Amino acid sequence: MTVDFAELNRRAVPGLEALTELLVGGVADHAPTSEDSRPFQVGWGMVAALHRQAAAVVVMHSQGLGHEAAPNRRLMIEYVAHLQWLVRDGEDAVDSMNKAHQYKQGGLRKAADDGGYQYDAEAADAVRDAVIPSNPANTYNNTSNLLGGLGGGLLQSWLAETQLSHATLVAAGAFYRETGERLELLLTPVYGIEGDPMEASPYVAFFFMFFGMIAFNELMVGAPWTDALKAIGDAAGLAGAV
Repeated sequence: MTVDFAELNRRAVPGLEALTELLVGGVADHAPTSEDSRPFQVGWGMVAALHRQAAAVVVMHSQGLGHEAAPNRRLMIEYVAHLQWLVRDGEDAVDSMNKAHQYKQGGLRKAADDGGYQYDAEAADAVRDAVIPSNPANTYNNTSNLLGGLGGGLLQSWLAETQLSHATLVAAGAFYRETGERLELLLTPVYGIEGDPMEASPYVAFFFMFFGMIAFNELMVGAPWTDALKAIGDAAGLAGAV
């Protein structure tokens, strides 16, 4: 079956515009009370960052750089997964993310010490000394565990984008072709398949933005976006997603 990338992208543009209107439409009015607000606050940071990654993917695509937007698409998948994790595990997810932050900051501090770099030792001490309760959700600080546990093709999509997000043979192989005895060196990537999957980048950006916002909607009091998200999904060919 041939995929009509142009049609997918045609649906993506108004979809992204409609999602953006929701983001700027008074989200703070639906924040939980302060004692229950941690998942909401972290979720807002995730969905706001997700929105900027979607914009970056669309801009790069418009400049013929869909291949190079793989790290942005990959990061979008991670943001969506973390939003879904916040919905599922709430406070435990936030504690686990803090646990991961503490561990990574320890590694950063060691690297800075080894290299003789200066930093705010008082702030680093505060992170190191924080007492963060452990919980079973800590296993999801491993990205593969998180994506595989959530399902929905997130792990498979993330692994595919990872192949183009690092210095891999897959990424390098897109820039040369061997045909018979002839070697062709390229400055524009080819993939050895029919069509160019990167042409769907704007729709991919919309797709993950849409599902990230479905998750964040659940972190707001009263899930105020439900009807609007249903209408946006229906118009973009995602009927039944909400």
